[in-house]
Order: sequence, then C-alpha cells, then structure tokens
Amino acid sequence: MSQPMPASLPKPFSFRAMMSELFGREPSPSVDFEPPVIASLTKPLTEAKVGMFVSCGVFHRADQTPLQPTNDLSYRLVSRETPLADLELAHRAAIRAFAVRDLNVAYPRDRMLELEQEGIFRELAANAVSLVGAISRQEEFLREVVPHIHDEFVSQEVDLVLLLPFCPACHLTVPLVARALEKRGLPTVMTSCLWERVHEYKAPRTAFLDFPMGCPAGKPGEPALQRDILRAALTIGARPQTAWSVDELPFSWSADGSRAWEDEVRQLYIDDAKGFDERAGSLAENRQSPAGEERDFAIRCAC
Repeated sequence: MSQPMPASLPKPFSFRAMMSELFGREPSPSVDFEPPVIASLTKPLTEAKVGMFVSCGVFHRADQTPLQPTNDLSYRLVSRETPLADLELAHRAAIRAFAVRDLNVAYPRDRMLELEQEGIFRELAANAVSLVGAISRQEEFLREVVPHIHDEFVSQEVDLVLLLPFCPACHLTVPLVARALEKRGLPTVMTSCLWERVHEYKAPRTAFLDFPMGCPAGKPGEPALQRDILRAALTIGARPQTAWSVDELPFSWSADGSRAWEDEVRQLYIDDAKGFDERAGSLAENRQSPAGEERDFAIRCAC
C-alpha cells in the first residue's frame, strides 16, 4: 500500500495538487500496484556494466528520425560517443527548460562517463535507450516494446539499468519499465522526482530526489552535485534487496533549503498551458490506465 512521506522530511512537491490548483483538473488516476519482483545485482558495482534508460527523448539530430511528443512507442539507441551538442531533446513538456540549460540533468552522459573513469562502475554501455515517456498506451507498450528494450540491454551485457523519468507522464511509464525489466531478471534503479507516483507504481528500487521534474540526475550547471546524485542512486541499485522500499536522497536544490523552485515549475506550466492541454488531450484519447486492475495488468504485461 502507499506510504506517507516521513515526518522528518519536508513535504515534497505534488504535481496532482498543482494541476488542481492551477487548472482545476486532476492528472491520470491513482493506482496502487503490489510490490514488484526484485532481481539483485550478482556482482560488485565496481565490476558491473551500467546501461541507461531515459524518457526525455534525446536523439541524434543528424542521423535519427525525431521522436513524437506523445504515444510514440519507438525508441532510439544513443551512443555514449555522441557529444551532447549533437543531440536533440524531443520531449515537449514544460519542464524541458531545465534540460535545455543542461542536458545532463535528464541524460547524464557526461557525468556517467566521469563516474566510469572514477571507477564507481566498470563500464557504461555503448548505447542508452531513449524514448519520450509521455505514453498512455501503456499495455501495448509493455507487451510489444519493452521485451525489445530488455533485449537491447542484454545484448550489451548490461548488469544494472539506471532509469531516469522526465515528465509527470514519464513517472507512470518508467516505473512500469523498471518492473518489467526486473521481472525478466535484469536489476534496475530509478530516480524519481514525484513522491506520489513512487508509492503508486512501486519501481523495484527507487532513489527519490525532491527536485523539479525534468531533473532526475541533478541541477543544471552543477556537475559535482549531479555526480553525487548518480553515485548515490547507483549505490542503491547495487545493494542487496529482498523487499520493496524507497530511499530518499539527501540532496537539496538550494544550499539554503529554499523551495523557490516550486514556483518556477508552476510558472513553466502556466506559460505552457496550451501545449499541456494539447498533449494531455492526445494522451487521454488513447489512455490504457491500469487503475483498478493493477494485479491483472501486471500479469498481462509481465511487470
């Protein structure tokens, strides 16, 4: 069952409350999945190959077809050798503003290469899997696409997958991918910036980061903080685990603990109200929500 935020921690940002306050609407329905199957890493993190799964939709602008903003069930393989300057951000959510400033907050290619050099893990996989996580055709995606994503990581001999959800809709899709990968025996760790979704979808290992959505790997322009966050998440991913749990990462967006970033997020959505309505309408037309049938959905979708 869902759990409240521990009393010792500040109340985290609520996307549901923001949507209700600003637009008088609720986002997608609440769900309550049972705890997931958990697959543990069978070697030390220092000997592991790590793969990345990102839902911000980065793609190589010169060589790859752009991803669509909603319900694109395809994905792109993004080479670790490709400089960030050669990549395009396909996701159109308002919170893309943070990744536009510094793509490493959503696709931390540079930071992961630095951590590889540091010896935190043995090797970063040759290709990350990238898609736009604004997907409401979740059952179709899980049944038809995720097995191929699993095979992409297996073919690269990945030992641990780091998953980085981007927008609110991504925080529905990506935990299901994590559940499906672990059910197939591939260990994962996911950072999350939406507390309410953490306890609904129950990704096998979640490192909760009370930062703005769109920043699952840290704050723009602060590489040391980004490395610290990723290092902490990977350590959680490597830890033996037999029961589902959530770890709250001990990082603050501002040195003084200010939560002024919440106002920035609200303003981004106010400024993008028309675009948000268009994307939300597109998702609503094709929604395959697991709400009310989580157990059967999990069985059908192997998650």
